[in-house]
Amino acid sequence: MITEAITTSVWILEDHEIFAKQIRRLISNEEDLTCPHHFSSAADLFDKLKFTNERPDILLLDLGLPRRDGLEVLSDIRVMLPDLKVLILSASDDREKVYRAICNGASGYLLKSADPDEILSGIRDVVHGTSALSAPIASMILKGFARHGPVTRIEPLTAREVEVLGHLVKGLIKKEIADELNISQHTVDMHLRSIYRKLEVRSQTEAVSKALRQGLV
Repeated sequence: MITEAITTSVWILEDHEIFAKQIRRLISNEEDLTCPHHFSSAADLFDKLKFTNERPDILLLDLGLPRRDGLEVLSDIRVMLPDLKVLILSASDDREKVYRAICNGASGYLLKSADPDEILSGIRDVVHGTSALSAPIASMILKGFARHGPVTRIEPLTAREVEVLGHLVKGLIKKEIADELNISQHTVDMHLRSIYRKLEVRSQTEAVSKALRQGLV
């Protein structure tokens, strides 16, 4: 009995046409991978998802998209297709974007400067349920956690502060947190100041890092 080989379907959301074609060609040359679609805008991707039943196994997502922030696209994708694996493939190694992408459910984060073999390995790692991180990104995350030193006891957060922190970890901005909790942005600011004080941090990135490290949300 002949068993049909399982092929992983990879879609690409990338506005740089030349780079997208290179990655698509790289993927299509692999026996276990296929890349039937490349989208240059988020609108085209969502139109495809809305009006057909075709679905990818994994989405390669660039964060530097025109007219739409890639992190917003990631959030919307996670709502629309919560089981879809999303691998960030970006030129940006901005600490804030990396943390927000991971916190918003990205299965990995690779830099566009990565070797072709690293990109292919990253795709397969994500498909098989493990994370894929370029070495500089992994180092950045580890250093971010290490900067806080050993896990220590902190002053307990209130229930509302935990809610605010949870939304912060998801990558929401102040206005979005205010809308979600039906409170004013001023009140959100008040909660954030209290959270930062209790966690002994000075920024959103540090708060998210420490919250994840200490399992606060």
